[in-house]
This record gives sequence, C-alpha cells and structure tokens, in this order.
Amino acid sequence: MGLLDQLSKTISQVGDRAKFEAEKFQKTTRLQGEINELRRQIDQKLLELGQRAYDLQRAGQIHAPTLAELAAKLDQLRATLVAREEELKQAQNEVYIEPAPVTPPPAPTVQSVPISEASPTAAGPKICPQCGFQMPATAIFCPSCGTRVG
Repeated sequence: MGLLDQLSKTISQVGDRAKFEAEKFQKTTRLQGEINELRRQIDQKLLELGQRAYDLQRAGQIHAPTLAELAAKLDQLRATLVAREEELKQAQNEVYIEPAPVTPPPAPTVQSVPISEASPTAAGPKICPQCGFQMPATAIFCPSCGTRVG
C-alpha cells in the first residue's frame, strides 16, 4: 500500500503544480493584456495632446520655439508624404507601351559601273550597298556599317 499512497501523493502534487501554472499563466496573460491596453490608451492620449498642441501652435496661441520647430518638421514630413503618395499613384497608373516594330530602311539601288570606267582617282563619292552611306571614292570599307566595298 505504501507505493500506491506515494504514487497518489505524487500525482496529486503534479496536478496541483499544473493547476498553479495554469492559473499563473492566466493571471500573467490578463495583466499583460491590461498593460498593453493602458499603453495603447497612453499613446492615443499623447497623439491627441500632440495634435492639440500642433493646432494651437499653428493658430498662434502657443509660442514655444521647440513646438514651432516640431511643427515645421511635421509640416515637412506631411509634404513629403503627399509627394510620395502622388508618385505612388503615378507609378501604379503606368502602363507598358509595346515598342513599334523596327523596319530596316530600304536598300538603295546601286548602278553597276564597268571596270574600265571605275578608277580609284574617279571624282565623286561611293555609295555603300549595305546602308546607303555616301563615302569617299577611295574607301575600301564603309565608315558607317563596316561593309567591304570594292
């Protein structure tokens, strides 16, 4: 019987410990929730206070250099915010525009000159058969596209 009594006592202690821990957890969770709610309320009141001080400073009813400085910084931040919101709207409204297909220019017509008439000292420029560039009569390669000519 001693073993069963000891086992029963241990089980009872484990149960008591579990109950204590559960109650402790409930209590700490409740208190943490209340603390968070109080912090939220404090933040809200500070926000209201700040807004009221800002309004009074802008209305000229409060004359404090530090408040004026904070109000100016707040105005600057608000202006930047408005500008960024406008940039965001523009960025959201941008539309991709398909580029127009590129068509190569038509190849120029080239007249054949008999070899007997062509001479390196002939006056007048050559026309590149590839791109139509007008080049010097003595050119071997087109300066525009690099095509070998002659």
